[in-house]
Amino acid sequence: MVRRHRTLALVAAVTLLGGCAAEPPAVKNNTTVPTAATEIGGKVTMWYDLDSNDEKSVKEFEKWYIEPYKKMYPKVTVDAIPSTGGTLGQKVKTALAAGRGPDFIETPGSSTAVPYADAGYLADLGPLAEKEGWKERILPWAYDMGVIDGKFLAVPLYYETLVLFYNKTLFTQNGWTPPTDRASLEKLAGEMQAKDIVPFVNANATYQGATDWLVSSFMNGVAGPAKINQALTGKLPFTDQAFVDSIQLLADYFGKGYFAGGAKQYFSLQDPQKYAMLAEGKAGMYISGSWEFAALDDYFKEAGSEWAEAPLPPLAPGVPADIYPLSVGGTMSINASSKNLPAAAAYLSWMLSDVTTMWEATSLGLRVPLPITFTQADVPPGVDQRVVDHYLRINDASAKGAVGYTSWTSFGGKAEQNILENIDKVVNGDMSAADFCAGLDKAFKADVTAGLIPPVYSTSATG
Repeated sequence: MVRRHRTLALVAAVTLLGGCAAEPPAVKNNTTVPTAATEIGGKVTMWYDLDSNDEKSVKEFEKWYIEPYKKMYPKVTVDAIPSTGGTLGQKVKTALAAGRGPDFIETPGSSTAVPYADAGYLADLGPLAEKEGWKERILPWAYDMGVIDGKFLAVPLYYETLVLFYNKTLFTQNGWTPPTDRASLEKLAGEMQAKDIVPFVNANATYQGATDWLVSSFMNGVAGPAKINQALTGKLPFTDQAFVDSIQLLADYFGKGYFAGGAKQYFSLQDPQKYAMLAEGKAGMYISGSWEFAALDDYFKEAGSEWAEAPLPPLAPGVPADIYPLSVGGTMSINASSKNLPAAAAYLSWMLSDVTTMWEATSLGLRVPLPITFTQADVPPGVDQRVVDHYLRINDASAKGAVGYTSWTSFGGKAEQNILENIDKVVNGDMSAADFCAGLDKAFKADVTAGLIPPVYSTSATG
């Protein structure tokens, strides 16, 4: 998962109390949930990941992820156990391998859910999804990401897209508008540089993986979503000239000093400096994603300026405008060996239905919304309208199929690792775009052979 916002990761181990369902369903891997909340009980032991397990963080987690669920299902007792240090995933894997394991299995994304499915750890949520109407509730592309080998096994958590953030105050002062194609982008970048303003404040000193956001952005902008789809479905290699051109244009823009002023600055600029430069008008734009809202608010409020966003512009002929590269920021599944499927299924049911709690937590910067349908009327007062509009645009694009792809969600694990290990070499001039794409293609084919490619959703973004 490449999100930079704080994640409240959750897995749950469920044990039974007397008086609850004593036997698992007859069809063990088909998960259903009783109609009446009073029929559901049991002890739910949750393992969840926190940056820090101090009292404030634990209470915050319980407020948004446990108490609303208990209010809906009062007979369920919740025993929540925090984990820190990023070791939760390994603990879950070890427990499952030993035949114990949690009843809820959370992964960083669809690609990492595939091995769990292959090992037979994930319950078939299809019957529950049909009963609860999840196929209509969850956005089509996100639902597709949870279908593995023809079965709906993983509920998508959170969703993200890549956009162009910019300093609206600075743009207004200079009469600038967000770029809509390659020509207008390069013209705007030149005008900014003439005023000693850095065009794009992207940098990766704080988080090395940030360069990956640029890879996905340029592949969608130059090669286009249609060709990415063809590559993901085996109809086109990643050595195709369109992908080489994508990486070459990114390298060219680094050469022109568009990003952070040059490669040296890109690799040394820390996040606090980066956000301050953008908010203070020393930089104009920033290619990033849905996880940035809280940080942008903090720095722009301090600077007394205003931020805004626009879709990433197409950068080659034939690539359509107003496309949103999409990402599932995690998945949640139920262990196929769960002995309390009703309580586990009820948690997923609550999670996908309680939009009020979801948006209240979003308004505080504590989470990102689930990829579900919603209207303006579902959003409580106090939520930044720019954030609401951001997700409404994603939902509208999802309905139209005007969607693109991100590497951390749609590419396999080896392909993603290859990107992370090599893209900075391209930025430094130590690797050619062609060699980068050749390595990516080889890694992707290894993922295909191993059966580790996530489900590929469709796109209508054909230009």
